[in-house]
Formats: sequence, structure tokens, C-alpha cells
Amino acid sequence: MNKQRAKRLLLGLLLASFLLIFLLPLPTLLVGEQQGATVLAIPLVLDKSFTYEYLHSVLKTPVQENFVLAPGNDLLLESTCYQSLGVGTPFLPGEGELENHNGLYVLKGQNRIFHQLNLGLVDFTEQVILYRGTRYELADFFTSGSLIELQVKNITFAKFIWLTLERR
Repeated sequence: MNKQRAKRLLLGLLLASFLLIFLLPLPTLLVGEQQGATVLAIPLVLDKSFTYEYLHSVLKTPVQENFVLAPGNDLLLESTCYQSLGVGTPFLPGEGELENHNGLYVLKGQNRIFHQLNLGLVDFTEQVILYRGTRYELADFFTSGSLIELQVKNITFAKFIWLTLERR
């Protein structure tokens, strides 16, 4: 009788754990066309930060904007890295603390909060989202001229699986 009860209890705990994990909301970076469907979902579970990388449209040099998840699922721009100073690159003292690391400029302490990021996809800018060593080339998901929206929402693991399967 005790073995039977222990098995039921264990099975009940496993089922409850599975349901909890499956239905637990996870902060997820959702990428889609503005006013359109989500085409890329990246759970921000193991790491709460990601990088948006692109080629500067005027200088044609790489830029990396480093974001971290902030309270309320907002995005906090922590720093920007770039290789040349010029039109459109931040450098004023009020924009943060600019450091020069042998030609790599790092602007720290920007502390700008965004509820969402709105981007326009342009072919030659090679726009990428970097998360834990994986590169998500936006041109693989969108056509040139697309208006793209990035935002973080809490979604369940079940919803994440649905979005992933729906994309295929």
C-alpha cells in the first residue's frame, strides 16, 4: 500500500512539475514586423542580455548596441561599441562615458530605456541579433524595407513552442 501511494505521489509531483514548467511565463524577445506576426522568439532565460549589431549606414563600420532586460520587460541600452567617430555615432558627455580601447570606442552608462525597438531593415547594414553566441541574421527572416519591432513579453513555454512550430 505504501509503495502504491509513493508511486502516485511521485507521478503527481512529476505531472505538476511538468505543467508548471510548461505553463510558467518566460521573458522572451519577440521579433516581428510592426503590426504583424512574430517570426522569431528568443527566451531570455539563461542570459538577460543581447546585442543588436549592424553596419553603420554612413561610416560602413560595425556597431554593437548592448541591451539588458529591465524591470517591466523594458530594454535597457547599456553600451554601444563602434570603430569610428563620425556622423550618427554618440560621443557627447551627456550620452554616457566614452572609452577608447585601441580604436574600439565603447560608450558606457547610456542607461536608455525602451519599451520596444523599432527598426527598418536595410540590405547593406547586415543587421543581426546576437544572443549567447548565436547570430540571428534579420535578413533571413525579413525582406529589405521591412519595419521590424523587437520587444520582450512573458510567454509560456507552450506558446514558445507554438511560435517556433508556426514559423516552420
